[in-house]
Amino acid sequence: MEVDQPTGTRTGAFVPTDAARRQAAAHFSRARDLHGTGKFDDAAREYAAALAVHPDYPEALHLFGVLEFQRGNAAASEALLRQSAALAAEANAVSDLGAVLAANGKADEGMAQLERALQLDRNHVQTLVRRANMLMGLRRYEEALAGYDRTLAVSPLTLDALCNRGAALRALGRLQEAVESYQRALTVDARSFESFYNLANVLRDLQRNAEALQNYDHALAIVPNHADILSARGRTLVDLGRAREALTSFNEAIATRPDFVEAIYNSAVALERLGRAEEALQRCDRVLALEPDHAKALAARGNALLHLTRYEEAAEAYRRSLELEPGAVDALCNRGTALRHLERHEEALSSYEAALAGSANFPEAWCNRGNVLQDLHRYEEAMNSYDRAIATSPKYATAWFNRGNVLLETDRLDAAMQAYDKAVALDPNYTDAHFAQGFIHLVQGEFASGWPKYEWRLRDPKSEHSRRGFAQPRWTGEQPLQGRTILLHAEQGFGDTIQFCRYVERLADAGARVVLEVQPALQSLLAPLRGAAQVIAAGDPLPAHDYQCPLLSLPFAFKTDLATIPAGTPYLHANPELMASWAEMLGAKRRMRVGVAWSGNPEHRNDRNRSMELATLLPLLDLDIEWINLQKIVRGRDIAVLEASPLRNFDADMRDFSDTAALMESLDLVIAVDTAVAHLAGALDRPVWILLPHLGEWRWLRERGDSPWYPSARLFRQPAPGRWQDLIGTVRQELVRLL
Repeated sequence: MEVDQPTGTRTGAFVPTDAARRQAAAHFSRARDLHGTGKFDDAAREYAAALAVHPDYPEALHLFGVLEFQRGNAAASEALLRQSAALAAEANAVSDLGAVLAANGKADEGMAQLERALQLDRNHVQTLVRRANMLMGLRRYEEALAGYDRTLAVSPLTLDALCNRGAALRALGRLQEAVESYQRALTVDARSFESFYNLANVLRDLQRNAEALQNYDHALAIVPNHADILSARGRTLVDLGRAREALTSFNEAIATRPDFVEAIYNSAVALERLGRAEEALQRCDRVLALEPDHAKALAARGNALLHLTRYEEAAEAYRRSLELEPGAVDALCNRGTALRHLERHEEALSSYEAALAGSANFPEAWCNRGNVLQDLHRYEEAMNSYDRAIATSPKYATAWFNRGNVLLETDRLDAAMQAYDKAVALDPNYTDAHFAQGFIHLVQGEFASGWPKYEWRLRDPKSEHSRRGFAQPRWTGEQPLQGRTILLHAEQGFGDTIQFCRYVERLADAGARVVLEVQPALQSLLAPLRGAAQVIAAGDPLPAHDYQCPLLSLPFAFKTDLATIPAGTPYLHANPELMASWAEMLGAKRRMRVGVAWSGNPEHRNDRNRSMELATLLPLLDLDIEWINLQKIVRGRDIAVLEASPLRNFDADMRDFSDTAALMESLDLVIAVDTAVAHLAGALDRPVWILLPHLGEWRWLRERGDSPWYPSARLFRQPAPGRWQDLIGTVRQELVRLL
């Protein structure tokens, strides 16, 4: 219903009759009652009726103005309150006019009306609070604080003044005083959820997160589904490392307010902390559907994509985020990590350096910068980066670990061990540091010290073993096996399975019935393995068994040392029918026949060092040799080189490792980097030259040209990190001698 509003300017005051006054008063009384019970439309009709018979009724104009503001009619509210204040200089009406003017964006005029109200009543508490609140809105915090103190001098128990005084103190950085102000507010009203909420916010600023959480919980006990409080509670739980509980809190906030962008974004952060990257990605996309330019959600999207190893997409998400927030150091740092994985090393360095320009004391950026420099074999610069990270944060275990990695890669093993010791001292459960210590022992042939440390790999949350639960106990070498069934399960790459399946025969000799679970591509090759009662593919139903053991834990269980390695080869054999088929496919042999493999699984943690590009092998391929490609997966960078090379390619015909084994039986020599191809050749007792980086895997030991694991193997090592060309030169000379 449209309500007629008083308009225009009159030359004189309207003087109603006594009857009109009584009629107006009756309408006003009903309006006020209706207004008080929230029946705004009915109240508006009664206020209008009162003013129809008594247009200069100050109280009706005043409360009608308040009502119109409550109904969202800002202009009508202002007009009515101006009339009321003009007719009767009364503090309440003038104060309300000032508040409405401020709300309508007329701050200066609003402040003037509040000052006028205080001239009418210098102790008008509501006006004192409003004036201080307006100063807060103008960020004049010192004046606002003085205003709240003036209010409390008049009325010490005014809740709004106590609570908002805390906000002023917080804005001024006087946090402990803010805490005390909120605590005073709670003595006035122990059920003031706003005081609990704001007190919790200040406690978070003070990093007193456990106390903050208690106060958020007090607030939620009063208002259980308050989305803002639930969201703040979730952020506090994230800071406390309780991401699972935080996610629950964020989800409750979102259920209350489905378009609550802050809660949706923070739920993505919690999901990322929980390792649930796919779900985190979905939440980020939900934020971006609501706010396409949400820079932090774009950065969090990059983080989720980084966890999912979708590096190109991650780099793009960080790029978009940085367009919106160019100096965001976390996004710059994480973008560097994505670029590093894409082997765009110079861009990665630039990204880290931009992060450090914004925050020179950013240990993660120093550490990640060191990683890129290590990739580029710029070891002293990498060491300097790690040292800067440590100087910034001496208890940063990751920096000590990475420092150890540089020392290890540059053959300073004692110093590397000391760095890993420091990392472990700072974080006793640092899986990678313990494992690296095991590596140092094993690579030096110190197996008794190395195997226990090597077992730390099983604690890595990213390992296959940590994701599997077995009801059966693990066999550790102590339990008798006679008449028992043991399940051995592969846990790492194809090469590891091929190398350590040799222990099956020893278990069978000890009286065990051995079930071997392997990768599907190895099942047919390993099915005839001596001592294996059953060879199953990973994912197949498991037969009944008494014990289980990861395949690579068998050397530890058997207490293997250099003298007791089960080195008898061959322990794998090619299928005779497949051998005949491949011999026919290859045709008559007219010259030396050599198979090659130059790269392994790109997901391997050390792939950047152990694999090479096919182009690096080209100096060998012009020799008078029949070259056979044993590389099953050819990377994009190698396809054109392969097509132009003399390598005979049978990729489409090699279905699994049984075919590879049969093909090897027709070769005079296999040359391979440290991949499953090299292990297979050794297990078949075929002549194999294994091309190793300067720091090879522990199983190849140090400074040896032979292998105690594979008698038919000959080892060639880089003379310095990254120097594949020199190694290939040596291999070419040896091939020429053979020819």
